[in-house]
Amino acid sequence: MLILGTLPGPESLRVGQYYANPNNQFWSIIYSVFNEAILAPSYSDKLAFLSAHEIALWDVFYSAERKGALDANIRNEIPNDISGLIQPHPHINRILLNGKKAEKAFNRYFSNVSIDAVYVPSTSPAYAKITLEDKIKDWKAAIIT
Repeated sequence: MLILGTLPGPESLRVGQYYANPNNQFWSIIYSVFNEAILAPSYSDKLAFLSAHEIALWDVFYSAERKGALDANIRNEIPNDISGLIQPHPHINRILLNGKKAEKAFNRYFSNVSIDAVYVPSTSPAYAKITLEDKIKDWKAAIIT
């Protein structure tokens, strides 16, 4: 499974880790999907957890201009080579699109990709339209098929 966000936020870029903002719900959600608790693991432990569950992380965009962390502020984006990533990895059978901006961009740039691509609610702290519990349910339904 491949999970695509848009771009790492400022804190993630600063420390070189996906979903590094402590308010981002990604790690809480992904551990909850598999009914496991995060016991303050290191980033390498988190990556090992993803690997054990055959989950990869990447971004729809290779680069873009963005003030702050909000996806709504993304401008002048250049897409990543998602098709080029998928070709040598035929075992990728599902893509999760973390948030509406990732979904819209994926549909715009990669409509030719034949892998099942599913929207999941954004893990960003700025997306508060639904509860954490509902986000977990949606993510679980998308991952555990």
